[in-house]
Amino acid sequence: MSDLTGKTGDGVHENHYCCISECKKWGGFGFARNRAEPVQWWCWEHYPYKTPAQPGPRS
Repeated sequence: MSDLTGKTGDGVHENHYCCISECKKWGGFGFARNRAEPVQWWCWEHYPYKTPAQPGPRS
C-alpha cells in the first residue's frame, strides 16, 4: 500500500513531562479544552481531572 509511506509525523515521539514546575515525572495525562488551546500534561499525582473512582497507575 503505497499511500501509507512517507506520512508526516510517523514514528515521531514527543516527551511530555508534568506541567508542575517542581515535578519531574512523566506527564502521561494530557488535557486541552479545545484544539486552539495547547495541551497541558500532568503525572497522575498532579492530574486535576481524576475522580476518586479512578484507580492510580500500577506500581
